[in-house]
Amino acid sequence: MKDMSWASLRKGCAVVLLVIVPATSGWALTRGEIVSAIAHGKHYKTKDDFLESGVEGVKVKLASAFALDGISKTAIFFDDWNYIAGESASANQQMREVNPDDFQPVGLLHAIVQVHAMGAIPTSKLNRRYLDGRAHLVLRVNGVIIQPTTKSMLKKSDQSEGAVLLGVQSGKIVLEFSFDVAAVDLQKEVEVILIDGDGNQHRAKSVLAPALGHPSSR
Repeated sequence: MKDMSWASLRKGCAVVLLVIVPATSGWALTRGEIVSAIAHGKHYKTKDDFLESGVEGVKVKLASAFALDGISKTAIFFDDWNYIAGESASANQQMREVNPDDFQPVGLLHAIVQVHAMGAIPTSKLNRRYLDGRAHLVLRVNGVIIQPTTKSMLKKSDQSEGAVLLGVQSGKIVLEFSFDVAAVDLQKEVEVILIDGDGNQHRAKSVLAPALGHPSSR
């Protein structure tokens, strides 16, 4: 699959799939909700700030730092409202304006996957397993595997400030995905499966329906 960025929801993009496929989820946003998401995103200096402290969704812990490979893995699932707020925060950083017509949300479930390694050996595994589109995220819903409609790498950080002070090698990679899945299917427990570049599968189960929320209530 060719990597595609979160900007795939932006008006005029080349990803025809997101433009011509009708919303099957049943929870696409209204114009008023898009306006509120844009306004909310303007409170943040960058998209990173929003994703670190402002995104509202469901956090799924796939592995802690005490995992055998020494790499913690967390997925955060959220809706189009949060996605648009993140894009608004990005625009704020770049001193450019966005408006509701820039977005055509169709009701996707979005996810960011954060993988963090501490130490020389875990960090070397991190780069090998999660760079260059080698990692993949799927959902098992009612026994059926749901593939992402988009995937990309959001950022890579070679060293955290705390690790530098401690003299410990570290690294962090943030991946992003989106899924076209019906809201009713998220009411039941969903299996989240992160597959790294070496073919290892990291699994956890969670009910993802709360990730959709109701934007007008925010």
